[in-house]
Amino acid sequence: MAETFAPGEPIVVRHVWRGNTFMVWSALAVRDDDELLALWLPPGAPCLRPQVRSVLPYEQQLVERPWRAPGVLQLWPTGAAHAIWLFATSWYVNLQEPFRRTAGGVDTADQLLDLVRTKDGGWRWKDEDELAAAVLQGYLSEDESREIRAEAERVIAADSFPTGWEDWEPDPSWPAPSLPMR
Repeated sequence: MAETFAPGEPIVVRHVWRGNTFMVWSALAVRDDDELLALWLPPGAPCLRPQVRSVLPYEQQLVERPWRAPGVLQLWPTGAAHAIWLFATSWYVNLQEPFRRTAGGVDTADQLLDLVRTKDGGWRWKDEDELAAAVLQGYLSEDESREIRAEAERVIAADSFPTGWEDWEPDPSWPAPSLPMR
């Protein structure tokens, strides 16, 4: 396995699609081993995001917009094309490319479609319109769209909720994450 990140170590997460970086944030490593990369994104963490929320953010200029409360614990299973974000009232499943390690962080690419799993067991699809628009506009192929949906269906079938991380709290001595100077 490549170099791992120690608990509390700041790392940079970049969303890169076809060579274009379209989102960047700084997080703190919580756990990093052969099975899982767990990240803490605290309120106020530096983020570079598209200037305008749109269906296809890939070609927009990035602006600094810090992460707003609440903070979020993200669970990135090694090799999986999704991450689970833990919130007080639900779990958010972000469909994304499996992460790739870089010097000081990881790269992935958001795949537009998301799932929400409520604490009472319900599932809700999110951003299906964004996935359809990406296919219509040629950003994704029909095959890529089907594979993204297949990953979502695998997550629903596994239904591994609760995750066991619901009571996790960040170490108050950890530093605030930062992005490297551009």
